[in-house]
Amino acid sequence: MNEFIELLTTEQGIEMLFQRFGDLGFIVGFLLVFAEAFLPILPLVFIVILNINSYGVIVGFLVSYAASVAGSYLVFLTVRSLFRKPAHKYIEKHEKLERMLKFIDERGFTFLFILLSLPFTPSSVVNVITALSNIRRHVYLYILLASKFIMILSMTLVGYDITSFFDSPLKMILSLVFLVLLYLLSKWYQKYLERKMKK
Repeated sequence: MNEFIELLTTEQGIEMLFQRFGDLGFIVGFLLVFAEAFLPILPLVFIVILNINSYGVIVGFLVSYAASVAGSYLVFLTVRSLFRKPAHKYIEKHEKLERMLKFIDERGFTFLFILLSLPFTPSSVVNVITALSNIRRHVYLYILLASKFIMILSMTLVGYDITSFFDSPLKMILSLVFLVLLYLLSKWYQKYLERKMKK
C-alpha cells in the first residue's frame, strides 16, 4: 500500500508509472479511451493525461483523439441501428424525451458541438440520445471530429508534463483551477440546454 501511495505522490513514482504504462504500447491507451465511450465511469481526464505523458504529446494526443471519436461514433451507430425504432415507442410516451429529440433535430449542430467540446460532458449519454434523433450520420461524425479535437486538446494543455507540478506548485494550481472552471462551465451549459428545451 505504501509503495502504491509513493507511486502516485512522488515525482519519481509518477515518472515510473508513465514509463510502465508506455511500455504496454499505445494500443492499451487507445482501448482505455475507446472503452470510456461505453463505460462512462472510467475517468477520461486521467486516461488522457496518462496517454499524453506516457507516449508523448503528439502520439498521446492522436491516440486519445482517435479513440474518443471512434468510441463515441460506434456507440451512436450501434444505438441507431439496433435500438432507434424500438425506442421511439417509449419516447412517444415521454414528453421530455420527445422535446429533447425535437430540439436536437432543429438546432442540434451548434449545441452538440459546444456540449461535446467540454471535458465533463457525459458524452456517452449524448451519443445515445443523438442516435435516437434524426440527425444524419455524417453530420454527427463531423461534430465529433471537431468537438473531440477541442476536448482532448484542453486535457492535453492541463495534463502535459505533469511531473513539473512538483517543481512549480503554481502550475499545478492553475491547472486545477482550469479544470474546475471547465467542470463548472460544463454543468452550466447542460442546465442552459435544459432550459432551452423546455421552451
